[in-house]
Amino acid sequence: MAGVERAAERALALCRQGRFAEAKALLEPLTRVARPDERVLALLGAICLQLGDSAAGAGRSAAAIAFYERSIAVRPDHFQAHYNKGVVLYQSGQGAAAAACYEKAIALAPGLAAAHSALGVVASETGAHDAALRSHERAIALAPQDSELHNNRGLALDRAHRHDDAVRSFDAALALAPDFGAAWANRGVALHQLGRLADALASADAALAIDPGDAEALSNRGLALHDLRRDGEAIVALERATALAPSLANAWANLGATLNGLKRHDEALAAYDRALALDPGLAEARGDRLHTAMLLCDWRGLDDEIARIGAAIDAGEAVVHPFTLLATNASAARQRRCAERYVAAHWPASADDAAIATAGSAAGERIRLGYFSADFHQHATMDLMAEVFERHDRRRFELHAFSFGPTGDDPMRARAMAAFDRFHEVGTTGDRDVAALSRSLGIDIAVDLKGFTQDARPGIFAARAAPVQASYLGYPGTMGAGFIDYLIADEVVVPEAARVDYSERIAWLPRCYQANAAWQAVAPPRLGRREAGLPEDGFVFCSFNNSYKIGAEVFAIWMSLLRQLPGSALWLIEANSGAVANLRREASERGVAAERIVFAPRTNRADHLSRHRLADLFVDTFHYGAHTTASDSLRAGLPVLTRLGTTFASRVAASLDRSVGLDDLVMASAADYEAAALALATDPAWLQSIRDRLAAALPGAALFDAAGFARDLEQLYIAMHERQRAGLPPRHLYATRTGAE
Repeated sequence: MAGVERAAERALALCRQGRFAEAKALLEPLTRVARPDERVLALLGAICLQLGDSAAGAGRSAAAIAFYERSIAVRPDHFQAHYNKGVVLYQSGQGAAAAACYEKAIALAPGLAAAHSALGVVASETGAHDAALRSHERAIALAPQDSELHNNRGLALDRAHRHDDAVRSFDAALALAPDFGAAWANRGVALHQLGRLADALASADAALAIDPGDAEALSNRGLALHDLRRDGEAIVALERATALAPSLANAWANLGATLNGLKRHDEALAAYDRALALDPGLAEARGDRLHTAMLLCDWRGLDDEIARIGAAIDAGEAVVHPFTLLATNASAARQRRCAERYVAAHWPASADDAAIATAGSAAGERIRLGYFSADFHQHATMDLMAEVFERHDRRRFELHAFSFGPTGDDPMRARAMAAFDRFHEVGTTGDRDVAALSRSLGIDIAVDLKGFTQDARPGIFAARAAPVQASYLGYPGTMGAGFIDYLIADEVVVPEAARVDYSERIAWLPRCYQANAAWQAVAPPRLGRREAGLPEDGFVFCSFNNSYKIGAEVFAIWMSLLRQLPGSALWLIEANSGAVANLRREASERGVAAERIVFAPRTNRADHLSRHRLADLFVDTFHYGAHTTASDSLRAGLPVLTRLGTTFASRVAASLDRSVGLDDLVMASAADYEAAALALATDPAWLQSIRDRLAAALPGAALFDAAGFARDLEQLYIAMHERQRAGLPPRHLYATRTGAE
């Protein structure tokens, strides 16, 4: 036995020097006896894992497991061999088998803290969060000074969406080991989930100060910078991450998101392709790739991809950002399933959240309204909402803005700040802290103006910012979230028969749901058709929708119209260079000269409104139609031809048309839409009669009655508040009549 011990000691010394092959050669002869020493066999198992290149990983694991099994056969109560075998099985992706080994090790050595923690890791990854946390708590009780155990507990808490607790666990690990780079990196991920972006960035930087080559930390740093709107810096971090770890799929996905933020959509598409090639299971990246292709109007293979994603959502297999589906042929029911799954994955309901106290105003006090948005600046939301804020009845309502967007100065931001009783800058405040601030202020109704659009913060509402929470204007669909009580709509965008497709109770406005500034005459355009690149005499179809809303089906109709109308043109917004190139290519393939598609550069709002008057007819897109774009067109006197779809996003232009008396421009089918467009283009007298009717209706149109709209909206707010004060649950509401479920 003395010889075996000396050989083992010598082998260990060789291993410490990195001379694993020599250590193995020294020990292997000792295994050829009738009863090898179990310690030698176990040590050989560990040595096998260190030998060879990465391509031989599976072989090394199999050899290591074989040695551990021989060690156990010699001594079945060798708990360390059971534990080590479990570690190798876990690293080989065999979680269930690993858990069985950990349980055997614990049965033999109940005080083995590492085995309890490892068992917790496996349980956490299978979604058994309560069992996982029990294992981690036991491990920490056995070895409270082990920083690795606190880190593992933090990871389990983060996976269970207990991000605040996760941060505290990572802090405990770092108190024990300040140079624990992985704990700094993991802490940053949890802080990001809480919306504490600046703190998340600081944690990533701390991890990188310890290990500048930590690709995961670089990827996390890049994502935090992207969400902080520092995309130039984010690109540097993410390109470094992908260079250091080319197989890190998340880094490629984060790079894709950042490139999109810089409108480098072609490069973003390539980054998403790289991410999905590495990990086809990145469902959110697959959805983001789809949206990127739609931004580029790159329709190659798009129908098949939409069908695959839809089938995965229906089967409960995919978590895709809900906004992605709005511009596809997804039904309202599928949009709801998508949103519910997305919310469940990111903000699962908990008993703690349900128990949060939300006091609100006392009887007789003004109702406190909180509007939450990133868009209190020059933005389409403010173009629509600014006058509504200003026209709220301040005798009955106290207005609070919670702004988590840009803080720079512009005239619309100054107008927003003046419109509210209190204006709260919360861009650097975490979601739960924003919700807590709102509750401390006694906000009665929290109105989310973002939903699932860019820069949205649903986590604020998941943490209950107010007794009543409503979604309005920004997101044309259901949030699929139990924490949103009401969706403010009208009976065109959400008919009563469609209520089942929305998780919220519907609060119906009596007229068009879209807020707008009061009507004012739009100035004549400063430039003529020739200067705008349009034909002076030909018919001009206009569609200033964003590029991702343009689908192959409606584009084919537009090209058919151009082929039938010599000298006509299609006028689109110049969204990005990739979309311009792809749409011109698609036109050529459909027999239409590319120059007959004219692209309007982005410009200031006044010039944008006035240039509508150069066009003859606005033609809407299908699945995600014109919203602010349509009301801008109508305000300028340009009629909007639309098709009535089956989802909120596809019915907004219909609601707008009906609110100005243009019901006859709302078509029931694609065929009717094309026929109407052709008839209007070939019957100048009919088109002129519609334009005259619109011009006569505009000054008194309900769409531009800002004061009346504010009163209608307030009626809904009062009804929501009264139900809550009476201890009644949310129900479907009408602004002008009492409705029943």
